[in-house]
Amino acid sequence: MPTEPRPPARASAAVQDPSPRHRPLAAALLALEALMLAGTATYCFLGVSAGALDTRFGVGLGVFLLLFALAVALAARSVLVKGRFGLGFGITWQLFQALVAVSLLRGALYWQGALALVLALALFVLLTRLVRSTPLPGQAD
Repeated sequence: MPTEPRPPARASAAVQDPSPRHRPLAAALLALEALMLAGTATYCFLGVSAGALDTRFGVGLGVFLLLFALAVALAARSVLVKGRFGLGFGITWQLFQALVAVSLLRGALYWQGALALVLALALFVLLTRLVRSTPLPGQAD
């Protein structure tokens, strides 16, 4: 007699974080990345005003960096409140961050590239550890 497949059991919504300190640490490191992006954008705007950068390029790059700084800051906030956006965006951002870091290393910007790569790897590990303890949409807290 064939049996009907059972619907998958819902995961417990009360899954605990792997360590209570991982979530605030991940959020703090994302906030640090957001500040670094905002600082780089400011450097671009200052470079335009000093004549060291082409106006179109400098302003465009500065605005681009500010938009990503805002998105990374929102991801940091989302991680703190156990939101899914912060994890998805944060993990994806770390992959791009690692690519940029390797490009910096290849361009002989050693300390900048090493800092970006270490930060990307640390955040990638922290954020992937938080995936199981973050509730899915529709799950009760």
